[in-house]
Amino acid sequence: MRGLVALVVLLVAAPAAAQVMPNDQSLVTFNRYVAVRERRLPGFDSPGIPLASFTLQPSLDANVLYNDNVLATQDDREGDVIARITPALSANSNWSDSLLALSAVADIDRYARLGTENTVNTTLSAYGWHDLSQATRFRTLVRFQSQRESRESQDVFVLTQRPIRFRTLELGVGVRQRFANTQVQAEAGVVKSDFDDAVRRNDGVTVDQDFRDSVLKRGRVRAEFGQSPAFAYFVQGTYDQRTYRLRASDPLASARESETVEGLGGIRFELPVLMRGEVGVGYTRGSYRGAQFNPVSGLALRTEVTFFPTQLTNVVATVERRVSDTGIPASGGYASLSGGVRVDHELLRQLLLGASVNFRRDTFNGVDRNDERFELAAIADYRVNRHLSGRLNFSRLDLTSNGANAYKSFVANRLLFGIGLRP
Repeated sequence: MRGLVALVVLLVAAPAAAQVMPNDQSLVTFNRYVAVRERRLPGFDSPGIPLASFTLQPSLDANVLYNDNVLATQDDREGDVIARITPALSANSNWSDSLLALSAVADIDRYARLGTENTVNTTLSAYGWHDLSQATRFRTLVRFQSQRESRESQDVFVLTQRPIRFRTLELGVGVRQRFANTQVQAEAGVVKSDFDDAVRRNDGVTVDQDFRDSVLKRGRVRAEFGQSPAFAYFVQGTYDQRTYRLRASDPLASARESETVEGLGGIRFELPVLMRGEVGVGYTRGSYRGAQFNPVSGLALRTEVTFFPTQLTNVVATVERRVSDTGIPASGGYASLSGGVRVDHELLRQLLLGASVNFRRDTFNGVDRNDERFELAAIADYRVNRHLSGRLNFSRLDLTSNGANAYKSFVANRLLFGIGLRP
């Protein structure tokens, strides 16, 4: 189960904010409360398909989606109906002192009218750990992605005929050591990104994307100090170094090379007052090789707290501030402050309802541009049986871009209906 959770974390992470390694088990494991979307109903869990020492979990999601602003444009909005098919296959080992979790996922979008938006996004990953002893665990990860960049991405700076294709290859290793009421984790990894050139939509001019090809090296150390099985303190340090393939021939690519450090301290808890989560506060600084890009520094936040007012309702609150690199040529990076609240409610035993509101502000370095995103969403999930489920989602994204170098402001409304099939 831990391997499956880790793979979910890997697959939903956005490339710009992806962790090279998924989080390992903490000193504080959440087992006092069960969140609405974690609850396992007898007879509704798919047992999977046994194969030698592995358990296979195939799945197929079929969705119909309407987006009233497919190209995420400020004017001349174009809507379309999209068929989205997501086949997936995971295989998790059943070994006692090790785990090998393999996963393959494809998102296939087909548009009724705007055929240039048709995409196939794929993710292949292998994550594993081995317990060298009761106190020592070694972990490793390999993941490959072939994706199309979202029209709504903060890195978009020009409207192209087709969404920009990019590939990432991630490699990571980690080790965890426990001592009585203390745990130390150390991780290292590398992410190589490669972007394809694109063609501008209005005049057919080729838009060179080679300046975005990069290598990200990341290291992280985290120490936890347990006060009790339900409360621990932690300190965490992260170091990122990004280099660009064209640094020798392109002065701008060399200038955008960066180093980012982040230090966090905080608590992880599951309290008897119906709440659990992790609160991290610290300092972050991103510095750049080029003098035209000022260092970006300030408060670092990584917080997620879940409240359980009743057994049928839970509320998740998140806050994050970080410094990231960007795909905009004239910018060295951006500082992002985001937060949100999500409410999940079990209306019936098989019917789950949810609603969320999220806000994010991106302040770009080197250009006069600030983006603000405000998103509302509502979701209904119905579990018919262990083989079949249905979902209905609505979301609205309102993006406002300000400043002399503002790109665009737009609104997009999306409605999705889908079914999920499991063996």
